[in-house]
Amino acid sequence: MPELFDYSGGGARLCLAFALDTLFGDPPSPWHPVIWMGKVVEIVDWGMPGREKGPAAERVAGVAVAAALPVGTFLIARGLLRSLPRPLQGAVDVALLSVSLAGRSLYEKAGDVQRGLAKNVDEGRRQVSHLVGRDTARLDDDGVTRAAIESVAENCNDGVVAPIFYGLIGGAPLALAYKMVNTLDSMIGYRNMRYGNFGWASARLDDAAGFVPARLTALAAALASPAVGGSLTAAIRVFHQEGPQHASPNAGICEGAFAGALGVRLGGINYYDGVPVEAPEMGKGLRRPDWDDVSRAANLMYVTGSLVLAAGVSIRWLLLGRRWR
Repeated sequence: MPELFDYSGGGARLCLAFALDTLFGDPPSPWHPVIWMGKVVEIVDWGMPGREKGPAAERVAGVAVAAALPVGTFLIARGLLRSLPRPLQGAVDVALLSVSLAGRSLYEKAGDVQRGLAKNVDEGRRQVSHLVGRDTARLDDDGVTRAAIESVAENCNDGVVAPIFYGLIGGAPLALAYKMVNTLDSMIGYRNMRYGNFGWASARLDDAAGFVPARLTALAAALASPAVGGSLTAAIRVFHQEGPQHASPNAGICEGAFAGALGVRLGGINYYDGVPVEAPEMGKGLRRPDWDDVSRAANLMYVTGSLVLAAGVSIRWLLLGRRWR
């Protein structure tokens, strides 16, 4: 166990990984580890023993999947790094850390939504469909804008802050293990007839794994709010008072922090497979967002991630310095 946390050079490597993602973004899909993770989850979803044999058997199967795949991801990544010559380990660790981050991809997709809305609402709907899981066919301009900002807020945690958090603790193996947890939740962590039992453990594990990073995201977004012309006090008020009303213990406070920081109102009715689901309102009394706020949200995401990275690296170096003295 001490070896997991004895990750020398981790701060510098993560800074390099963050810069690499910012400059170049994701590798081509066939080479992206998260795509491979998704294919593994698809196979498990199709062939896991215990599927459709009753609620208890499905829960047991789901617990096994939620435990085995992240642990397996960690062990494979760690084994790969250990098998390499020492001079290559750092470079591969940086590369794997970089692909665990999704800041550049998220920023570009948010920009696509904004540019799409500038053309027409149909193009905005098409672009936002790459960001969200909700139905987009009936969204108006306000709905597209709100969907994009909410997705940026939630994915600021899932795709930026949480990988930084776990990367600082255990390098690329732990960051990729978190990405597997997140992939499981996004693919099978649904409360419906098919996944209500099988995906239950994956959804709960994702909530647990994202709990601390989500609160770091909310706090850092509040601190970063002046960078996008927002209010620190409004961000803290909204994520503290209204964020916990959300069904998700993590998405709510992230969306609340972004709503307050941007000075906009989020939440409302969303449709999933034609079924209306009402999300609590974040930023009561604030204005409705417009399409310019999408780019502000994307900029806030980057400043938030940078603050968390700077704070985490500083704390890590301070702790390591004390230990070595």
